[in-house]
Order: sequence, then C-alpha cells, then structure tokens
Amino acid sequence: MENVSNGYTTYSLGVIAFFILYEWAKGATKAGKKTGKDWQMLGIAVTWLHFIERPLLILSSFGLFTLLMPEHAGVLAWLDDRHLIAGVIGFILIDELLHGWVHNFAHARTPNNPMLAKLQRWYKVTHRTHHLHGGADNRGELGVSQTIVVGWGWAFTLPNYWFGYLCLYLGLFHVWAIGTAIKSIWGIHTHANLDYDLKLLNHRNPVVSKTMYALCHILTFPTQHHHHHSRSPTSACNLQNMLALYDWLLWKKLAIEFERPKIYGWRKNEKEENSVLYRYFYRPLRKS
Repeated sequence: MENVSNGYTTYSLGVIAFFILYEWAKGATKAGKKTGKDWQMLGIAVTWLHFIERPLLILSSFGLFTLLMPEHAGVLAWLDDRHLIAGVIGFILIDELLHGWVHNFAHARTPNNPMLAKLQRWYKVTHRTHHLHGGADNRGELGVSQTIVVGWGWAFTLPNYWFGYLCLYLGLFHVWAIGTAIKSIWGIHTHANLDYDLKLLNHRNPVVSKTMYALCHILTFPTQHHHHHSRSPTSACNLQNMLALYDWLLWKKLAIEFERPKIYGWRKNEKEENSVLYRYFYRPLRKS
C-alpha cells in the first residue's frame, strides 16, 4: 500500500509542478508574490510528508485495521467492481465532510470543554503553517505550492486520511484512487493563482454571472479559497477544498467575493518570519 500511496503523491506533485510552471509563466511568482522561504517551506513539507508522515500513517492505519478487524480485509472489493461510480461519489462526499469538519473546528472559537479545547489547539497549530505564506511586505499571493505546505502532524491526524486508508483496507482500491485523484486535482486548482471564476462572476451576461454564482454554492473555486487564505473577515470562511455545499449548508461559512483578496497570508511573528524550520516544526500547544 505504501507503493500505491507514493505513486499517488508523485502524481499529485506532477499536477502541482504543472501549475507552478503556469504561475511562473504568467508572472505570479515575481515582485514579492512568492518568496524564497515559500519555496523552502515547500521542500520541507514535501520531504516530511513523503518520507516520514505518510509512511507512518500507512503503517499505523493498516496495523490498527489488521489488529481490530483482520477478517474484513478486502470485503468491499465487490462494490469496487460493481458500483464504482456510486462508490467514488460516496467516497468524495464522506471525505470532504470529514475534512471540512476538522477544518471548521480548527478555525472555530475555543470550545468550553477542556478536552475539546486541547484537541482544537492541536489542529490550530498544525494547520497554521498552511496560512503562513508571503513576506512581511504584504505583497505575497497564494500559489499552488501552498497546497502541500501544512504543518507536521496535520495530515496524520486528519480523519479523512484515515477514512481513505480504511477504504483501501476494505478493498475499495479504485474508489479510493479515483476519488482521491478528483479531490486532489480540484484542491490543487483552488490553491493555484487562477481567476477564471472572477471573470465569470463579473461577466456582463447575467446568465453567465448568475450561473457561476449558483455553482459557487456547490463547488469551491479559486477565489473562494483564496479569500480563506487572506487577511480579511472572510479568512474563516470557505473551508472546503471542493464541496462548497458544506460551507453553505453545514458550516454556514460560504463567502462569495467578486474581487481578489487585498492581503494574503496570516501575520507571522519574528521567528516565523526569519526561520522556515521554526515555522514548520515549532508547536505552541499552550495558548498564550
């Protein structure tokens, strides 16, 4: 299974590399929009995820599944063969729901329950790295490389990743592979420096603009997620990578904007600004 996961990682990195070349060609990495530290963070994140965190996740999840339910290995392979499309749709719906719940939890107010507060603190600090991009001059913009820049421990403790490996253990190989590829490509494109959705939202033809506005209630488009990465009141909105339907109906945090964010990225303290190693590895688990 590690070979399967590594193959998927390589495939995702290939799509990211394509968009990196696109952003470079359009000038989206120049004039302070992308900094040297942004590229260093990408290198650290890819190395950590590929060689440490993902193999550990595979080992832990399959070890646990084998221990708890050895007789269930491959039992859903028949669904993979007979109902592939329905399986992929169901996988995406559940995966997005689990990811969106944790993402919403990480951006929500601190719970009164002390155990939930500690759990939330973990998700907050492991996710913070994903929002620290750009330089102190506030000229930075969100680019596709940020898709994979998350703090260590975030991926390992995401319930949708465990759900995905549970599907693999149960024999849903093609369901997992296709569903994960669809989600991955869509999530990569929402982080990329694209603005086609803005052009459609602001189109002078009302049929085009209203159709795009309606679609923004169902799917997440680049500008929506870019505002999640901004320094604005809407930075706690648009939490889903793909299904804005959950932002709209469940989390009540859908924000459809008609212009690009003015300032990207969260404010960094002095140590985070100066050291990518500190930015990636430090974990302030106690709330100051």
